[in-house]
Amino acid sequence: MIDVSLGPGVILVDKPAGVSSARVVDVVRRVTGIRRTGHGGTLDPFATGLLPVLVGREYTREADDLLAGDKEYLLTVRFGSETDTCDLTGAVVARGEAPLPGEAAIREALRAFVGEVVQEAPAYSALKHEGKPLYWYARRGETVVKPPRNVVIHSADLLEWLAPDAVVKVSCGKGAYMRSLARDLGRSLGCLGHLVALRRTAIGPYRVEQAVPLWRLERRPTAPRQPANRLDLPESTAETS
Repeated sequence: MIDVSLGPGVILVDKPAGVSSARVVDVVRRVTGIRRTGHGGTLDPFATGLLPVLVGREYTREADDLLAGDKEYLLTVRFGSETDTCDLTGAVVARGEAPLPGEAAIREALRAFVGEVVQEAPAYSALKHEGKPLYWYARRGETVVKPPRNVVIHSADLLEWLAPDAVVKVSCGKGAYMRSLARDLGRSLGCLGHLVALRRTAIGPYRVEQAVPLWRLERRPTAPRQPANRLDLPESTAETS
């Protein structure tokens, strides 16, 4: 088992499902004892995978640079219905009229989403409107329409098709919503769709294989509130046993 020293720097965490990004930051803040701590790119509670946590003032200032890097995801899209959140946590708002697609049709549809595409953010998202995230309005039954924006999808490849679920590997630039991609893919095929699983595998130069599982950090004792001088990150903090 490879250990990781904790202090100012970038700590790569493999976030499990059912835990918020803010909760991960709280754990890292507790075990480092460093108050100035934040994450580099929110993951929804149902999502898993790479969450870089920036520890110390000199690193939290670099959050924007980290977020500007390309990202890689594994999506599981369930065809046949659409939800209000565009994922498995929401209520079904529509059923697809078209039959489930075949593998060839999914691959062909994915090609249309590669390159610069226009995306509309999900109603339940952290995108801000007048200082509040869109989900704040959605939970109150208020509809806020934000202008669609251009995002870049570098690649979108079908890895597995086991109806009604498709596993898709996506590489994209900053600001791309995977829930929007799942929704738009389902609409383009006429059968509708939503995300049932999402795993982030890379941000810029960082890979999830380098990340430490959250449970290992949770087992650490609480550190006194005094910053360490440095952070030594090993080449990989993945489990070896």
